[in-house]
Amino acid sequence: MIKKILLTFVLALSVTLCIGQAKPIYFYGDKITTDKDKITSYGIYGKLSTEDIWTFKRFDLYDNLLQTGSYADSLLTIPHGKFIFYGDIQAFNNLNLTTYRIKNKFRYTAQEGNFVNGLEQGPWYNYYPDGNILSVQNFKDGKLNGLFVSRDRYGKDIITGNFVNGEKDGEWRFEKEKRLDVFEAGILKSSTYIKKEKKSNN
Repeated sequence: MIKKILLTFVLALSVTLCIGQAKPIYFYGDKITTDKDKITSYGIYGKLSTEDIWTFKRFDLYDNLLQTGSYADSLLTIPHGKFIFYGDIQAFNNLNLTTYRIKNKFRYTAQEGNFVNGLEQGPWYNYYPDGNILSVQNFKDGKLNGLFVSRDRYGKDIITGNFVNGEKDGEWRFEKEKRLDVFEAGILKSSTYIKKEKKSNN
């Protein structure tokens, strides 16, 4: 069964890659394995014909797409380019006690962002199953750097703050708790509760 599936994907991927260079790869958890009795997921990868980039797709054993991305080396150790991770809607519901139901859709884009020479760069987005943004975090050379925002399913900010060189820095606002924390280089300096603003009748 796996051999038949892999052959199909190898042939399909060869259309966009150098002919004959699409290869299967097997995983046990997140580690590459050669023991086919321990496979928990599998991938197909190959070199783009016009660049020194190896494109990659990973699937679970039910042929659901788990991940797409590209690497700067044939050993798949240096991620380079855009990565997209996919999730299962029911698994999201079970974990978060939600009830997402989307017609004719069981999978969704869960996360996406970019690597440059093995390090996360720029904004990375996490999504709800309906496509709304769950959170945004920014990276510089593999470390969190810049604005962080977490939102509820209706698009309202629930956590906002800033990272500098991988550490929380400055004001962090937690809307549910009505709390404002102030950090300095990752160290909490103060924590105060914000009074609920009264709505004006005007």
